[in-house]
Amino acid sequence: MRRDMLCITEIIRKMEKSEYNGGEAPVKFKVKGYSQKTVDYHIQLLKDADFIKTGMNPQNRELPTRLTWKGHEYVLQALNSTVNVVKEGIDVVEDLM
Repeated sequence: MRRDMLCITEIIRKMEKSEYNGGEAPVKFKVKGYSQKTVDYHIQLLKDADFIKTGMNPQNRELPTRLTWKGHEYVLQALNSTVNVVKEGIDVVEDLM
């Protein structure tokens, strides 16, 4: 499976907007336009890159529980910048990682 930076961005945006629940994994976690398999793969990539912390939900699915410092820095530098990732290209985001 290929890394999809738009999927990664949507996961991080969703985490940034969510309330911290004491480190417990959410019961459900969906990203519009992506299959559960694709979302789960990208969650693992974000975990590997130390952008998020994860936990197991009751259905034994590893889901994000919070952003790390590095994840918050990504939001600050990439998502809140004036750079349009789609227009400028994925290389802009990859350089920040």
